[in-house]
Amino acid sequence: MAEYSSIKEILEKTGTYTGLTVGISMKPLLHQQKDNIIVVRPEGRLKKYDVALYVTKSGKYIMHRVIKVCDDHYIIMGDNLMRKEYVTDDMICGKLIGFYKNGKRYIDCENSKLYKIYSRLIVAVIPLKPAYFFVRRCLGFVKRKIKKIFGKEK
Repeated sequence: MAEYSSIKEILEKTGTYTGLTVGISMKPLLHQQKDNIIVVRPEGRLKKYDVALYVTKSGKYIMHRVIKVCDDHYIIMGDNLMRKEYVTDDMICGKLIGFYKNGKRYIDCENSKLYKIYSRLIVAVIPLKPAYFFVRRCLGFVKRKIKKIFGKEK
């Protein structure tokens, strides 16, 4: 079996990469160390709603969704993040075509109607993300205070 030194090299040599995910930026779609992704070398430019695998200048691999396609770059954002990133074609090394949810159920990113609805919905709610994250942070604060108050009475 051939030895490869990076995901980018695997994609260049074989055209396909499979592996577990790391990180929380694509939750709730992908969960860290639970979902097995299938990534292929893209043919041509990516489209809005595609999930791109790209390499940063520091060599870090990141998988986020394309939310806008521009002439010379893409605007990309993780489903669980608020920060937009600007990525050029030379940084893109792969495109998510499917994944196994919890290692069991296969989700086809190119043909699943439910996945396509999810992709469009997650991009449509981007303007609401700041309010969502604010409420989530406030609820977390309240939960910690309640635990602190009632945790001392044991």
